[in-house]
Amino acid sequence: MKSTLFALALCALLVGVAQGQDKTADQKRADAAAQQNARGAALLKEGKLDEAVTELQQAAEGAPKSAVVQANLAYAYERQGRIDDAVAAYRKALELDPGNGIARNNLASLYTKKGLYDDAVRELEDLVQRDPANATARTNLESAIKNKAITQERQDQVAGALKGAEARPNDPGAAYNAARVYARLGDADQAFAWLAKALELGYDKIEYLSLDPSLASLKKDPRFLKLLEERRAPR
Repeated sequence: MKSTLFALALCALLVGVAQGQDKTADQKRADAAAQQNARGAALLKEGKLDEAVTELQQAAEGAPKSAVVQANLAYAYERQGRIDDAVAAYRKALELDPGNGIARNNLASLYTKKGLYDDAVRELEDLVQRDPANATARTNLESAIKNKAITQERQDQVAGALKGAEARPNDPGAAYNAARVYARLGDADQAFAWLAKALELGYDKIEYLSLDPSLASLKKDPRFLKLLEERRAPR
């Protein structure tokens, strides 16, 4: 919602600037871009994303040095789910206007969605330095730092488990530990892969699989029940 209001407010400002000047050839192009920007913002508000993007792309072509248009185009891409395009457009907007706090905050949010916490932290630190009173930026920076720490902890856990499995390639316990780590982290595919590996190597505590709290996230997966049935079946 804040980003939508931002888009509308900026397009209104751009229209006002365009209408207050003489109609030179360059100004006519600026006027056309301003009108396309305004239409794009209105279409965004109506949820007509494809039409909005078309208008804003044309506005960006007509006003390539407008941070306003680039920021609105970035937001339109974001609404479409075109995250990489949105990131590129936000970057362009910030090249044109480094002090655009909303564009920088939105860019940091996209970095967070992509799991690029270092990039998110960098952008938010820059924003806080430019605008120390920006409470939203401070809150988002704290969240990004927390997410970065959590991600690093997850990576360390996986690295430790894989190192153990690599050091003891024939040890079913090491493979089972890797399965438990991946299950706790919510990576079911890797968890099942390592669980299958542990069983192939001779892990025989089949009944414990249903009791192990580390595997709780796997228990509703059909693969888990199938695995237990296969192992319990008489051979």
